[in-house]
Amino acid sequence: MIPVVVSMLFLAGVGRAERTAYFVDGYHGGIYGHYPMWQARFMVDTLQENPGWKINLEIEPETWDVVKERDRANYEYFRDYYEQTGRHGRIEFVNPAYAQPYCYNISGESIIRQFSYGIAKTRAHFPSAAFLTYSSEEPCFTAGLPQILKGFGFRYAVLRNPDTCWGGYTAGFGKDLVNWIGPDGTALLTVPRYACEQLEEGSTWQTASWANSEAFIRGCLDDGIKFPVGMCLQDAGWNGGPWLGGAVRNFYQPTEYVVWTDYIEHIKDRVAATDWELSQEDIKPGLVWGAQVLQKLAQEVRVAENRMIMAEKAAAFNAVFNGSEWPDAGFSEAWRTLMLAQHHDCWIVPYNGAQGDTWADKVTRWTEASNGFAEREVEKLFLDFSSGSGTRGVRVFNTLGCSRTDRVTLALPEESVGAVGVYTLDGERLESQWIASGGDSPKLCFEATVPGVGFASFLLKREKAPARQPSTTVLPNGDLQVETDFYSVTFDSEHGGTIRALSAKKQGGRSLVGSGKLLNDLRGFFYDEGRFIQLSDSRAELAVLEDGPLLVRVQISGRLDKHRVRQVVDIPKTQPRIDFSLQIEWEGQPGIGEYDQRDTYRAEDLKKAFYNDEYKLHLCFPLNGMDGTLFKNAPFEVCASRLEDTLYSGWDEIKHNVILNWVDVQNEAEQAGVALFIDHTTSYLQTDGLPLGLTVQYVGKGLWARDYRIHGPTRIRYALLPHSGTWEDAGVAAASDAW
Repeated sequence: MIPVVVSMLFLAGVGRAERTAYFVDGYHGGIYGHYPMWQARFMVDTLQENPGWKINLEIEPETWDVVKERDRANYEYFRDYYEQTGRHGRIEFVNPAYAQPYCYNISGESIIRQFSYGIAKTRAHFPSAAFLTYSSEEPCFTAGLPQILKGFGFRYAVLRNPDTCWGGYTAGFGKDLVNWIGPDGTALLTVPRYACEQLEEGSTWQTASWANSEAFIRGCLDDGIKFPVGMCLQDAGWNGGPWLGGAVRNFYQPTEYVVWTDYIEHIKDRVAATDWELSQEDIKPGLVWGAQVLQKLAQEVRVAENRMIMAEKAAAFNAVFNGSEWPDAGFSEAWRTLMLAQHHDCWIVPYNGAQGDTWADKVTRWTEASNGFAEREVEKLFLDFSSGSGTRGVRVFNTLGCSRTDRVTLALPEESVGAVGVYTLDGERLESQWIASGGDSPKLCFEATVPGVGFASFLLKREKAPARQPSTTVLPNGDLQVETDFYSVTFDSEHGGTIRALSAKKQGGRSLVGSGKLLNDLRGFFYDEGRFIQLSDSRAELAVLEDGPLLVRVQISGRLDKHRVRQVVDIPKTQPRIDFSLQIEWEGQPGIGEYDQRDTYRAEDLKKAFYNDEYKLHLCFPLNGMDGTLFKNAPFEVCASRLEDTLYSGWDEIKHNVILNWVDVQNEAEQAGVALFIDHTTSYLQTDGLPLGLTVQYVGKGLWARDYRIHGPTRIRYALLPHSGTWEDAGVAAASDAW
């Protein structure tokens, strides 16, 4: 039997001569990050030894499965203590997300799954667990969280991570409490990082509230904060017990330990909460954007996110039309491995771990597991059928919620090449094109219109493809001219195959490239050579890979100094989106960034080379007249940027320069814009001289002095969507989903 110690009510010191301060202590981590088997018993024993101590727990929910299996006696010891005593004001679970994701860098659907699966897993071990206040020791925030948290029954939140700001922090705002208002108008009572809560001097990982220093609390009281509170969720495995009086000796007194919900509920009627329409740009993450390891894992997560959603819809089709049972166990496991791949440590310490078992290695294995299951579910929908003698058919499914017209690509027997036409069931002939590039056998491409969450069937008939006039012209100087109903495009062979001219015919011939500028150039500072190097510095070879009724495909073979660059550009003839794929074959280990920190990196230095995107290798989009508002999507919202530019070079200057799926730049006077889509979460550029840029590569020292290196070719996909009207008018969000 565990002896029960009932803690005294906190906040008893409000009436003292010295105002009482408060402190939130506890533990952060889990079996995938850091969690020793002795932790469960240690927490109970230390709570009993310190009756005034209380802890807030941010423990990966799956941890309890492992502790139960490997250390059952102490697992039961902790569980029994929580059920008898701990849950009554001494222990609070503050972040039940399955793998503690950053949130701003993944899809909204993924965030929902993180909470759904995490809450269920935690309650499987602690049936009486309540989830009332969301708090994290890492910057695990996104502006759209209020509606998600309230949907799961949360009443409150905390917008600070004062002891683990390596990966960023939130903007300071307000005093005791704020009403965090999300983009949909949902309000959530929240403890902010106070407006007076400064970044800690001599640190690049803390704000001033990490230790309740005399100076911090006095500053809060002087600023009118009535109930100042500090916070540190210790790493699981730290065995010093209470943070104040243990690891921290000099702190303001009197200070009382609290759990977040009790603290908020005691003061919420004693202070006036300020409304705060939190912008996504008030969340300031500073990861090593452009690092190849981060780029690759972000692509892997994105692919798995998309495939899991398609698989769920495919399984729904199968259930309706084929009577298939819902594969619940399979989906649960596939979501589990995807959620683990979204763990914040994957993104901030991708190199940590043994060789072959780093966080980045784990992401590859986890997403491959999710993808394998998802692909099997989707494959069940590949239903070929017969429709009479001499005909074959294909059924095309659309898993989006809106009607969609887009290209479909079919692999057919070699004897069919050049001799198949595509028809609707009503007999209407559709434009089709054989695509021979890509290294495989030629494939048949046609454009299908399919209703939302539905399917359409098409017939394939043997016939010879009609002759077509080419849409491309090689100019006398070697440049390549492409003409479609949507665009007139000129590729400049002398300057790296960049786009010298791009006119939007559907917008009255608007020129989209600034005068004398080159679109799609690559530019970066190679610090070992002491100079900026650009793709446009050297000549490129241009080749037309495809030229048919649906699209023109151009290959650009150039050089970035000694490094070979290959780009493939798809210019559709029936829609406005232009697709790009980029591959860079690196020679050796170039150094790319503002400066070399191999011998000078210090964790405490505010300035670090990996912060400054202007010196990283980036794609340049000098778009003509697009100097209005920039919009960027985030989970369940679109944010209108308030930044004059995105550049910063130090930890104390971080700006939200994150592109999740897309950004859109506007010419508001002429009601036009250009959207940029990207295949992974990374950073974008916006400067006085460049309305839009995209980070491609950084090579050098990063967080914890890790050497972020080249591990093979750089491969990314992106797209440009010029449009009339606003991003809403043009359906940019839906176009991004389709892409």
